[in-house]
Amino acid sequence: MKLLVLAGTEDGRELAEALLRRGHDVLVSTLTAYGADLAQGQGLQARFGAMDARRLTDLLRAQEFSALVDATHPYALQVKELARKACGDLEIPYLRWERSALNLPEHPLIHWAEDLPEAASLAAALGQRILLTTGSNGLPEWAVHPAMKDKTLFVRVLPTSAVLARCEELGFKPNQIIAAQGPFSQEWDEAMFKQLKVEVVVAKESGKVGGTLEKVLACLGLHIPMVMIKRPPADKNLNHRTLKEFINYVEEMT
Repeated sequence: MKLLVLAGTEDGRELAEALLRRGHDVLVSTLTAYGADLAQGQGLQARFGAMDARRLTDLLRAQEFSALVDATHPYALQVKELARKACGDLEIPYLRWERSALNLPEHPLIHWAEDLPEAASLAAALGQRILLTTGSNGLPEWAVHPAMKDKTLFVRVLPTSAVLARCEELGFKPNQIIAAQGPFSQEWDEAMFKQLKVEVVVAKESGKVGGTLEKVLACLGLHIPMVMIKRPPADKNLNHRTLKEFINYVEEMT
């Protein structure tokens, strides 16, 4: 079976590898060249680059894929809707792989926010020196939020020229930018938080893959408050499947 797998993260590549081992013809699609390089390093066929509806539809049609497997980040809502629509237009299965949530217990240092504006308001009330570990896409909104006006912001982002250019355009100085490729260990996070004298950490509930738990443990260990942005609701019929169950589901649906 020929499958297009949208995957720029570690768990997405793991899923693509498992599908390949099952004998399926798999093409991994990533946003960045770096993501494609990682996939190819794991023996996977890969392409990279942003796609609009037309490009995705053309790719699905031209290579006659049997189904699309969406293993993108839980917060990649735009890609999710684009992929769902393209599959609907071509009448091929759209199958969503959702990584498991952390299911963190309640803790006085962990503050939950529904969205970025609420996260900014919470973070501003908790401290002066705020570290954003939420990626670069939301930085324009963070940079102009009124609650951030008198705060010292630090951003941890991917070390690519495009991302660094975006940070500089938004007014972030070199001493505010931590450009590094994760995931990071708890020890690495603790050392960085202490070095920067961070008073609040903002993160997304990205699940068990990607270093979120390590950030939480680092904050708790250093008694630093954390603002966690809740993830968008998952597709109920796919939530909490194991990798094996999901692959069986893919094969049943196609």
